[in-house]
Amino acid sequence: MAYDDVEAELRKHPEVRACVVAKIRTGPRKHTLVAYVVTTGPADPAGIRAFLSQPRLPAKRIPQAVIPVDTLPRTSSGELDRSGLPLPVLPGRATGGKEALFDMGDRPLAGLVLVLAVFIGFLAFVLTNVFWPGSTDLSVVPQPYAGLFTGLYAAECLALGLGIGFLLLGRGRLTRMGRPPWLTTLAHLSVVWLLVAWWPQDNFYRLAAKTDWGRQAALVYGFNVTLMIAAAVLVAFALRERRVD
Repeated sequence: MAYDDVEAELRKHPEVRACVVAKIRTGPRKHTLVAYVVTTGPADPAGIRAFLSQPRLPAKRIPQAVIPVDTLPRTSSGELDRSGLPLPVLPGRATGGKEALFDMGDRPLAGLVLVLAVFIGFLAFVLTNVFWPGSTDLSVVPQPYAGLFTGLYAAECLALGLGIGFLLLGRGRLTRMGRPPWLTTLAHLSVVWLLVAWWPQDNFYRLAAKTDWGRQAALVYGFNVTLMIAAAVLVAFALRERRVD
C-alpha cells in the first residue's frame, strides 16, 4: 500500500526535511503505521502527529508512531532502503498515545520473566533428584569441584526457568521484529529450546552408561543436533530482512 498522501502532508511540516511512511508488522495480523522523519531541529513526534490530524488526513492514515532519524537509509544505488529503517520502540509512549507495543525491553515485563525464571528454576533444582534419582549426587566429589558442579546445576535450572518464561512472554518481542510468522515461531521455539535443553540433557548424560551406545547416540541426536538446528534458525532469523510494507 502506498502512503504518498501521508508523506506529502508530512513534507508540508516546516521542520520536516525528509520522510518515509511504512507499515510495520507488530503482531499476528496486526500492523502499525510508522513515519520516519528527518527534521531541521529537535523533533517533536507528538506535534508532528497533531499536524497531520484532520482535515489534513483521516484518522486511519495518521501514523501511530513518528520516529526521528538522522538520515533515511539508502542502498548503494541511492534508492531508499526500507529494510534499514529502525524498529519503533513503545511508540505509544513516544508519541503520547495510549497504547504501546509489547516489548521485552519493558522493565515490568523483564522483571516478570526474571521472577518466573527464579521460581521455576528453584522448583527444578528441588525436583531434579525426583526425576533423575542420584543425578546430582556429589558425595564423592572433592571441593572445590563439588561446588563448581553445584553451581552448574543451579545455572541449568535457572536457564530452564528463563526458557519457560520466554516461551510464555517472549513471542511478542520477536513478532515486533517484523519477520515472517513461520520464521518468528521457529525462532521463538529455538530460543526456548536453547535455554531449557540443558537441564534434561545434563541429567540424562550423567546417568547414561558410557558404553551404552544406543542411549548415547539418542542423547546426541535428541539434544546436541537439535541445539545446532535451533542456533541455525536464529542465524536465519537474524539475517532475514524484516517485512516492511
